[in-house]
This record gives sequence, structure tokens and C-alpha cells, in this order.
Amino acid sequence: MPPRTARTPTLEALLPPILSNLTSDPPNPYSAHQKALTTTARLVHSGHGALAVEILFAAARELLKLGEAGSGVELGVRMVEVMGQTGVPVDEKSKAQVQQLLALTPAKGNWRKKLADVAVKWSAAGGCPTGDPGLHQYLGELYHKGELLWGVTLTPDRLFVPAEAHLLASGKRDAATLLAELLFEWSDKGRQDPGPYAVKGTLPFLAQSPPNVLPASAFLTRFLSLLQSPGSASSGIFLGAAPGPTPSDAYVELTTSPTLNFLQLALATVERAPAPGVSGVQARGTDGGVARDWQQLLARYRRIGGSDGVLANPDVNEALEHISAAVFLIPQRNAGQNDLLQNLMGSLFGGGGGGLPALGAR
Repeated sequence: MPPRTARTPTLEALLPPILSNLTSDPPNPYSAHQKALTTTARLVHSGHGALAVEILFAAARELLKLGEAGSGVELGVRMVEVMGQTGVPVDEKSKAQVQQLLALTPAKGNWRKKLADVAVKWSAAGGCPTGDPGLHQYLGELYHKGELLWGVTLTPDRLFVPAEAHLLASGKRDAATLLAELLFEWSDKGRQDPGPYAVKGTLPFLAQSPPNVLPASAFLTRFLSLLQSPGSASSGIFLGAAPGPTPSDAYVELTTSPTLNFLQLALATVERAPAPGVSGVQARGTDGGVARDWQQLLARYRRIGGSDGVLANPDVNEALEHISAAVFLIPQRNAGQNDLLQNLMGSLFGGGGGGLPALGAR
């Protein structure tokens, strides 16, 4: 008698027994959770990782819909782990599955962060070491808006700090525009001094290597536009447009805020920085080149802001010195320090009650 051929496992055969635990009266989330884990463990062991992902996704989704955040997120985390173990590509389908589970995860508590951290780490396999830019943008919007796709509406908790971190990590122009809207809202629509908020959305992009000029420009353009809008408490700070530092630069929106003026000029100066590969000697030439312009810009606005200005903040100052060395090739006495960007993030990522006052009032 010939040996019996093993049946190929299918979603139609394996998923219903798991989900039936959630439709029973009363529902049994624990049994559904455990059965999903044991079933998918066997599938992964037998080389059916793709099917395991589909089962984990479906079971996690239904548990989250029932409000079982812990069990749902645990299955979601396991789904992402299996994606990584079995080489599931970071594409629109896989990201959509992750995003749907994130959308269903409650905003309060640590469940969303737990799933988000694992998802970002997995998405780094797509070619971006810090995680997929689109996923970061989605998470930033999630934390900011509290409203997402898939017909799911969550309580808008306005979690500005994690939203800011993900939007900065995205580095996309659309994410930078959303970051401007977030920081405008965080500043109470301009009722608080907008300068420190503008620093939070501009310098981290310029301090990257190489500087990420496009999102920095998108952020600053949108942020200034919001400050000029009729609903802004800062609409009266604008004095008119003035030419940029050179004839090729865009116009600058002059304001009564030295910080806003500085950031616009800083962006224009960084855009004129030496190309990668140019030596410091070549870049400075005989007249100091654009590096001289950068040093003069820093000196002028440090003098204007004084010891209490935003540019005097130690972490902001350290970021500016990093830009001096990395972008304008100006030798620094403390060039051996490697954690300056992390220090800047730590300062600028502070909450509304903790981080902003440290940046100074003006």
C-alpha cells in the first residue's frame, strides 16, 4: 500500500478553528491566542512561513477588534518576527498588514510602542537602516492624529513626542510637512514662542550626514505658512520678504524672531555647502568661501540671541558645531565627540513640559 501523501496546509482549513474561539458565547480569547501560536509554530517549522504570517495576522486583527490588546499585540509581534525569519519582503502588502494592526492597537499603554518598535526593526531590511520611511511616516501620523486608515478611529491623544520622532526618522517631504503641522499645534498655534519649535523641525535634518535639505525646506516652508495663517497667534511677527544671502537664494520671510530668521538663512547657507569629496582647503579657497559665511551667520545670531537664546542651548550649539565640521569642513576642537546628534535629539524630543523650556524662551 503506497504511503499516504501529507495534505498541504491551507488558510481555509486552519484559521476557522482558531477564530471560532472568538465567536463562541462567551468568547475565549486565550484559547484563540494559544491555538494561533501553536498552529503557526508548526507551520514555521515545516517551512510554511507565509501561511503562518496570514494566520497570525488574521488572529491578531480579530483579537484587537475585541479589545484584547495584549494577546493581539503578542500575535502581531510574532507575525513580524516570522516575516523577518522567513524573508518576507518589506513591500506594500506586508507593510499594510503591519499598519492595520498598529491602527487597531490602543493608543494608551505600551502595546502600540511594542509592536511599532519590532515593525520598524523588521522594516530596516528594506534598505534603510533606521527603518522604512513610509512606516515611520505612518506611525508619526498615527501618534499625531489618532485617526487612521481601515475605517478605524482612535482617541486623538496627540502624542507629540513619539510622533515627532517618527516623522523626523522618516525624512520624507510629506512627513516633514506633517511635522510642521504637529509643531505648530504643539506651540498652541503660535501662542508660545515658535522659535524653539522651528529648531526642533529643522536642525535634526540639517545635522544628518549628508544634510537632508529637502525635508528641512519643506518643514520650514509649511511652518512659516502656518504662522502667517489667520488662526495663528504669531501672524503679527512677519515684517515682509527680503532677498536671501546670495542672488541665487530664495527670499527670506523676515520676522521679529531671530531664531526663525536664522533658520531660514542657515538652510540657504547649507544648500550652498561644498559638494561631498571637496577638501576643506579647496572649499575655503582664498576668501573663506561659504564656510566663512556660515561662521559669520553663527556669530551674528549668537550675539543677537545672547546667553538666553535658543542658539545658546548646549545641545543646539553642539548640533551647529557638528554642521560646521561635517558640512562646511571647519575643524573643531571637540571633533572626537560622536554622540552630539543623540544629545540634540534628547534635548529636542523632550515633552512640552520638559524639553521646550530648556531651549530658551527666544
